[in-house]
Amino acid sequence: MKFKGQITAIATLVLAGVIPHCAIAQSKEISVQTPGGQHVRVSAVSDNIIKVSNWNAGETLPETATSVLKGQSGTVSSSTAPGICVMTTGGGIVVRVDSLTGSVDISAGPKRSVSDNGLRTLAGGQRRLELSTVGEGSFYGAGERGYSFNLAGDTLVMYNKQNYGYTAGEERIRQMNITMPLFLSSNGYAVVFDDFAAASMIMSNPIVYTSESRSPISYYFINGAGSLASVTRELSALTGRQKLPPFWALGYITSKYGYHTQQETLGVVDTLKRAGYPLDGIVLDLYWYGKEEDMGRLAWDQQQWPDHKKMLADLKERGVNTVIISQPYILRNGRGLENYNELALKGLLVKDSTGGPQEVKIWVGEGGMFDVSNPDTRSWLSERYKALTLEGVGGWWGDLGEPEVHPETGIHANGLSAREYHNLYGNDWSSVISDLFASEFPDRRLMTMMRGGTTGLQRYSVYPWSTDVSRSWGGLQPQITIMLNSGLSGLGYMSHDVGGFAIDPDAPYDPELYVRWLQLGTFSPILRTHAQATAEPYNYPDQQHIILPLIKERYRWLPYNYTLAYENASQGLPLVRPLNFYSSGSDRFDDITDEYLWGRDILVAPVMTQGATRRSIVFPDGLWVDYNNPGRFYNGGDTVTYPAPLEVLPLFVRAGAIIPQADYGMQSTEDYRTDRYTINYYPYLGKSEYTLFEDDRKSPGSLDEGAYSLINFTGEASIEGINLDISSQGTYPGAPKVKDLTFRIHLVDGDPSSVSVDGHKLKRGAWKFDRSESMLTFKIKWNVDKPLAIHIR
Repeated sequence: MKFKGQITAIATLVLAGVIPHCAIAQSKEISVQTPGGQHVRVSAVSDNIIKVSNWNAGETLPETATSVLKGQSGTVSSSTAPGICVMTTGGGIVVRVDSLTGSVDISAGPKRSVSDNGLRTLAGGQRRLELSTVGEGSFYGAGERGYSFNLAGDTLVMYNKQNYGYTAGEERIRQMNITMPLFLSSNGYAVVFDDFAAASMIMSNPIVYTSESRSPISYYFINGAGSLASVTRELSALTGRQKLPPFWALGYITSKYGYHTQQETLGVVDTLKRAGYPLDGIVLDLYWYGKEEDMGRLAWDQQQWPDHKKMLADLKERGVNTVIISQPYILRNGRGLENYNELALKGLLVKDSTGGPQEVKIWVGEGGMFDVSNPDTRSWLSERYKALTLEGVGGWWGDLGEPEVHPETGIHANGLSAREYHNLYGNDWSSVISDLFASEFPDRRLMTMMRGGTTGLQRYSVYPWSTDVSRSWGGLQPQITIMLNSGLSGLGYMSHDVGGFAIDPDAPYDPELYVRWLQLGTFSPILRTHAQATAEPYNYPDQQHIILPLIKERYRWLPYNYTLAYENASQGLPLVRPLNFYSSGSDRFDDITDEYLWGRDILVAPVMTQGATRRSIVFPDGLWVDYNNPGRFYNGGDTVTYPAPLEVLPLFVRAGAIIPQADYGMQSTEDYRTDRYTINYYPYLGKSEYTLFEDDRKSPGSLDEGAYSLINFTGEASIEGINLDISSQGTYPGAPKVKDLTFRIHLVDGDPSSVSVDGHKLKRGAWKFDRSESMLTFKIKWNVDKPLAIHIR
């Protein structure tokens, strides 16, 4: 490492009467003060997470903004040598601190090492940390990034920014609405800078992080033992995991800029229902409070919405939840003036250098900006959100929350400048709503659509989207990259305006694009169509034979998708995963930005090129079965040209996978049942496992209270036959004791000689073998109190 010549240097200091010193506190922490006055502290947050803090004489370390692991520590052993302190964690991380220079070396195994030379304060007060890395590899994450999946070589700006009408390949989408000063390495580790101020991160070697923060900056090293799957578990343990979603949020949601009136809103819902579409949500843009210039009014317009309470109740009765918009601004040129005057008088707006309200100009007017760092402003907003929620609002939409316009002369109540606070604004705004629900609606799950924030945003039940994307093929193409980098960063529910938002006047209507975008949206964390016009699926009558089955397919996958939500809430795993997610130290799929894993067992390869009726597909490790034609297999590493006319979404299942589905019609997620599943099994030689998650789908505390069930499936295939074992653990209020299970066993070579359930052979008429599809089908009733064993010969 960097310790050559150390003994000579220390001897020189001893002769000069200056002896470098490092202290070990209860074997959990190393503290160093260098001869130059720099302080360094290294602590084991857990066995797999190390925190390194640097500060200068006279400075105080701020409270951490990043970690949810308060007061925890790992199992460590420590030792000292002349000028060197060494810490070893239970997870195998070895840290060496140089008491002469304050430099820190961290190693967790081959190619999982970083070294720093201490924090430097630059002219102008900026802070800089440089981290040297060992071994080649790729870097991912950093929040919402759409330019490329592998960030190596990029200079990443950490300052949230809206990019209206963006498309693939534009330089501006290196910097998007949610920036996070963190990265994950393909070698299986991550680094998080404990900061939220405007900054840059140069992804070279060394990695150079430069921040405008006036406070000292710490960083965390996270050991993921080689794979991105392990890294995201540890990273989310540090930065926070999102709670389980409202179940309805996993259904279909319709949205447009915007529905102007109560009559129009009800008409859209009626039209969708008459056409046979299941529907769980409708989003109301800024017209719910009147006109654009009425921003900040936060009250229903009674002319456009003469009986909004009845409308909200009637929609809810039909299984449709209403989400309404809110923004950071309160304008004077509309009917928000009264609120503006009240807030300005009370000092609740962002202030300028004179102490008065900071002037803010946006595209529809001028006024002020809510200072969500001010506890009194938070209380004021919370009361209004509470009243609207009590009237029947089902969810919240925080728009423009970068904030889109944030004058740099503005000063916040917490003493931070605009450039210091800008990125954190979306977190604090989201927490206003999250805190409200925790205190006033503790039995209710929260959905907040939010497009601005930074590290840890997921703690506040947010469902971000990639903002005002161009309605074009160029707009469609970066969406997988955005979901991948966001998901690895902790934002498991990043999605997009399905169909494309910002319409090109020269090409306003493209049914082919709409279908292809909807195919991607069907296997995205949130399925929400949104555009300036023709947003709803019924606007494409010639494609209804493709569109309607797609949205119904979303509901068939609810058992699998809700289990993905459980994996995100309990382990921090993203719903959208890169092809190398489970591979140790692999970066060979970095150039694949038009495919992804949906959970562990599904490979999605949407068509994202205009006019294409086939596409090239690269398969990750394992053996893969064609979902559309289960008789076809593909090996990991294969590259094939796959036929994909407009009605086909290329979809593949990992061989051995067990996939539960809800194979019945639904008008909304209210029709979902936990006493009825179709179990698809794709047997492959050897064992495979799957765990299905269930709870009441309503309680925010299901996981914390242990009020849920895990249905465990184990499959084993051999030349002699197929075994399936099913068991249940845990329960919850209202859990059914008996389940109707339909089994579809795919890839069966020939007519079985027998099918046995718990040792009892089923009569020949109780099961069906379809030779043309190589599929065996049978139904059984299962009492969950007893394990179930199925044997097929």
